[in-house]
Amino acid sequence: MPRQIRITLFVSLITAAAAVCGAAVWIDRLPFPGWWPLLTLIFVATLLESLNTQLRLGAKGSTSFIMHLASVLLFGGWWGVMVAGVATLFGEVARNNPPIKIVFNVSQRVLAVSLAALVYHSLGGHLPPTYLAPVVSLASPAVQRDLGLFIVFASVYFLTNTAAVNSAIVLSSGRAFREVWNLNTRGVLVYDLAASFVGVLVAWLYIRFDLWIGFGSLGLLGVIVPIIAVRHVYGLYHQLEASGQELLQVMVKAIEARDPYTSGHSVRVSEMSRAVAVELGLAAREIEEVETAALLHDVGKIYEEFAPLLRKEGRLTDEETALMQTHSAKSADLVGIISKFHGFIQESVRHHHERWDGQGYPDGLSAKGIPLGARIILIADTIDAMTTDRPYRKRLPLDIVIAELQKCKGSQFDPELIDVVVGSVAVRRLIGGAAAAAEKSDGGPSRSKRVTWPTGGLWKNKA
Repeated sequence: MPRQIRITLFVSLITAAAAVCGAAVWIDRLPFPGWWPLLTLIFVATLLESLNTQLRLGAKGSTSFIMHLASVLLFGGWWGVMVAGVATLFGEVARNNPPIKIVFNVSQRVLAVSLAALVYHSLGGHLPPTYLAPVVSLASPAVQRDLGLFIVFASVYFLTNTAAVNSAIVLSSGRAFREVWNLNTRGVLVYDLAASFVGVLVAWLYIRFDLWIGFGSLGLLGVIVPIIAVRHVYGLYHQLEASGQELLQVMVKAIEARDPYTSGHSVRVSEMSRAVAVELGLAAREIEEVETAALLHDVGKIYEEFAPLLRKEGRLTDEETALMQTHSAKSADLVGIISKFHGFIQESVRHHHERWDGQGYPDGLSAKGIPLGARIILIADTIDAMTTDRPYRKRLPLDIVIAELQKCKGSQFDPELIDVVVGSVAVRRLIGGAAAAAEKSDGGPSRSKRVTWPTGGLWKNKA
């Protein structure tokens, strides 16, 4: 089935589910809270919607969920649906998104709010919850029960929201759901759940201001400044992180300019290494560290002594090979200049040519004594060498690549990692895509613009 049709069907499914759940919460809706409270909630939610942050794989995150949760706690599921739906619609239109994206994002927010409210109500949660009452005792069983149900309520909201968004990314990008989930959600889900308690604070402030001065909306406006400040700092952090990654890629491209056969080499090794790390189920931070180490694994080749070796046609002599093998240690020394890269990243760069049987370099480490990142990079490096044209042979097809990996597991490669690579549909697709794109990019057997991953062992030219 064509990708666009799959996406359209998925959006239709989410829209239908949102309509059903929305109708269910409408049946048991609480009385109309008044235009001023409702419009204030929508205004704040829309403002927060505009302060979004770009995530790793095409999604954007915002703190507007705080107002979605608060509106349900204050006025019930139906009015929470109204706040979430209208605020999301305003935000999507302001960003000039295409109609299908507007429909999807409004629908998935409506679905998340209404489904969470239905689950909360079905479990016996009070609206408003007992912990928002004028006199509150945290030791009260009713308060503790409603706080526990709030965690369930928030969890259903986030799981529904992230599952819908990540599924849409999977359909549009062709990536594995596990990879998308790990990179976009796994590292921030706990943060989102913790931040959801700000929604409780917002509802509490509304009720207190309503009791004190008869104007609860003033309490909502009072939380805008601190929320915007936190979001601004969070956005600056991601901007600095993105700038750092861009700087690293510029440096890598400058290095690769020395070697016409390695254009894009480090970027593709990084992509393959990330895919393997995702298949292993590593934490989001570990995946990023593997990805960064793979991107920087050959930075030592910037030294002038390697320039003639990189430009040389054909195989290297024994003396030249010995000199080239010093690049991994030099790369690690350069990486170590940045204190943030000490430890896992630096060690992974230094040892990415170590072999499982101990016959690699620079230190002759073996088996599990080799850092995990280095073992992953070695496999990715080798795959690229096999899927790229070299002066002495043409790139190899997928079945031959898999056969060679199997042949060398337990000697050159970690056998458990090879089993993961061979058994992963996502990694196989990436390997096959690399070979296919290489064939398309240069139209022939010479000077491929695909990856070249020379390694110690079977594929060791210009290691």
